[in-house]
Amino acid sequence: MSAPVRGESDAHSFGRADMLLLLMCLIWGINYTVIKQSLVDFLPLSFNALRFVIASGLTLALTYSSGRNIRVDKRDLPRMWLLGLLANTIYQSLFIFGMAHTRAGNAALILATTPLFTALIGWLRRQEHFTGLGVAGLLLAFAGMTAIIISGPKGVSIGEDHLGDFLMIASTICWALYTSLTRTYVHKYGALKTTTIMMLTGTPILLLVSFPSLSSQNWRAAGATAWAGLFFSGVLAIGFAYIIWNHGVQKIGSTRTALYSNITPIIALLVAWIGIGETPRWGQVAGAIIIFAAIYLVRRGVSHVATTPTEEERVILRPGKN
Repeated sequence: MSAPVRGESDAHSFGRADMLLLLMCLIWGINYTVIKQSLVDFLPLSFNALRFVIASGLTLALTYSSGRNIRVDKRDLPRMWLLGLLANTIYQSLFIFGMAHTRAGNAALILATTPLFTALIGWLRRQEHFTGLGVAGLLLAFAGMTAIIISGPKGVSIGEDHLGDFLMIASTICWALYTSLTRTYVHKYGALKTTTIMMLTGTPILLLVSFPSLSSQNWRAAGATAWAGLFFSGVLAIGFAYIIWNHGVQKIGSTRTALYSNITPIIALLVAWIGIGETPRWGQVAGAIIIFAAIYLVRRGVSHVATTPTEEERVILRPGKN
């Protein structure tokens, strides 16, 4: 394995990529409440399919409005299609059905292992270098998330429904694979084009999977709040957030980016506290502090090869654009 290269993308300082990832966490944290409200009127698979259609249209419009196109090397297209299938169809389906067959505490705890799986895949593929500090940070992040979950009102259950837990584990591995394997293409084509192509390849199959749900959906029952939630989730939580995620993979590496997903439940707790008066417990507050400490350690203990930003990222993610 070649020595890690120090550069803007490997700097330990807190940078613009980190700010964007925090914005992504804020969007995803709010999205929990948004989805909960929208699913009062929408069937889960109908909602999921429609928000990906919206996200696909958004990323395609952004790509062409930036003066770019979606042409890629023909040799890359099959693998990019498979990654789109992995992230937008397989992962989403496993996630939705897993959530339906396990407790919320189990699901959140399993999803908290995403950085660990991502780190393992990145290490096996020799994409990233870990010091003892980085490993300690990953384990600390999982400990922090565990503290948040077991301190919550719903807790964690062992042995109630293995099917849901296995589905959630499978979905977590799928997302970790997507995060690690996408790295090659965000370096080559940029976050925007990569996201757009994978949306366009994965969404049609997701629509086919969701067709029975879309056919049975009571469209007249969907009110303004549900539709507003659908557009929030499609435009921000999927379209914009996926671009940020892929941008983070290029700038600070797949493991560091994946670690930010553990901040999302913290944001969700704050939104629930402010919005509907659900006061966080002391164990959850302690877990949040532990997670932020873990992010610091991982930033100090993980290195990856620095890359030069593509023109697409300079256009979409230039200062002041967001």
